Amino acid sequence: MAEEQSLLKYRVMIVDDEPMAVKAIERIIERNCPAFTVVGKAGNGREALEMLSEAKPDLVLTDIAMPLMSGLELAKAVRETEPEVSFVVISGYQDFQYMRDAIQTGVLDYLAKPIVPSVIVSMMERVRLKLQAAFYERRNKVLRELCHGVKVPQSEMDRLFPMDSYCAAILRENGLPRRFSSSSGTEIFGNPEENFSVYGRDSMEELHLIPEVLLAEQPVEAYMNRLKERRAGKDSYTTLILYGRPFGRQLIPEKIRGLYDALNMRSTVGCSQTVDLDRPDSEQRPLPNISSGENDRLLTELELLADQKRNDLVYDRIIKAMDKWAEDRHTQLWMEQASRRILHFLRMKNKEEDGILESEYRLEDAFYYATSFPMLKENLKGIFFPGEAEEKEPPKVDSPAFFGNVELYLSRHLSEALSLQNLSDHFAISQAYMSKLFRKYAGKSYAQYLTDIRMDRAKELMRANPKMYVKDIAPLVGYQDQFYFSRIFRSSTGMSPAEFLKSESSGADIMS
Repeated sequence: MAEEQSLLKYRVMIVDDEPMAVKAIERIIERNCPAFTVVGKAGNGREALEMLSEAKPDLVLTDIAMPLMSGLELAKAVRETEPEVSFVVISGYQDFQYMRDAIQTGVLDYLAKPIVPSVIVSMMERVRLKLQAAFYERRNKVLRELCHGVKVPQSEMDRLFPMDSYCAAILRENGLPRRFSSSSGTEIFGNPEENFSVYGRDSMEELHLIPEVLLAEQPVEAYMNRLKERRAGKDSYTTLILYGRPFGRQLIPEKIRGLYDALNMRSTVGCSQTVDLDRPDSEQRPLPNISSGENDRLLTELELLADQKRNDLVYDRIIKAMDKWAEDRHTQLWMEQASRRILHFLRMKNKEEDGILESEYRLEDAFYYATSFPMLKENLKGIFFPGEAEEKEPPKVDSPAFFGNVELYLSRHLSEALSLQNLSDHFAISQAYMSKLFRKYAGKSYAQYLTDIRMDRAKELMRANPKMYVKDIAPLVGYQDQFYFSRIFRSSTGMSPAEFLKSESSGADIMS
């Protein structure tokens, strides 16, 4: 998808009691500031205040000294009811008191008369960058709220998503995000300059909200498939949920809820799938039976075997049940529920009174990192029967020295695909046990640890080679898609790669 000039036009109101000044500013903006459009003009603060609700400006350019209501009085009044509206004050007085009052009112910039076109154009570009940053933060906040089911006022939706028609899709690599552990990873957002919105609850997920005009008649499925090819690792599986037909802006909240509901209901460990929610049901793989009757029967059998002291058969029956899950292609949520009930049964049978928190963490990790059902089955066996699993681990694994070797290995192979399974195979221990070591010695999940050290390495590379391109740095730290890398970098550090380099060079200038 080609990057084009921003589709977002910032709405400007001009307020001045000199009609010629209003006309001159409007002409300069129309000719030289393509990111702005004039939506209202007023001769004093009171008139502007009356027009505000209809014009809905993002930015107000206002003279300070005006009859009936001054520019600063207008800014203070609007700040109380419409705090998201920004101000630039214009004055013919070179007075420090005016500037100080303007700054205290929270204006973005201060412009002195007489009006000089080049000065206004430079000022508007500074303001554009500030508005872009503010809109970016507001859009991210709204995206997060929408994805968590929070109702957002339509006026805010109209302001942040101005195009009439959108397409939407969600791409998930591997299993669903953690919902129990606090170490679920870093949220991912698109970059401020992107014309489409991106949000991920962690680094394995991206929700795309794309203005239809940007697709240029390209099907959204084709765009997402190309993205999937760049993103997905060779050992991973993906779940792509999309709406194949564009929809109106007013339907954005409903469509986002639909994508997340479908992701939860469809995600199946080890099974890549694409689901177009706009196709007839007959063209989709039917949802598996989510009845709990199968689990109820299993638990009844396990209780009978336990009463008969047939512990050997308990193990066999659980293994047989898990094989049936794969055969029936049960969804992740279904298998999570079944696994949790089995785990509770085994804890009660063995009269375990502690360690429940650790068990929950390990259960989440088992699903989060599994890229196939056989891998999930091995992970669950290690949780259901921990004694047997730990007997198979090599000696002296649970030690700072061993974990130090793991960290050293990762630091030397950051450019490679580093799945938890690959790492576990290299050190000849189970995935579940490796995951446990990261929580114990690093205090975070493996995924978060890997992201952190990759971002640290990226920063080292940028400091050492400030002229390197992002597209060259990304693969050196394990990311084949430079745009995906940039999103991870911003979400982890709070800055884009370009902003980081600028901050580093500024610091160097100060020190020299």
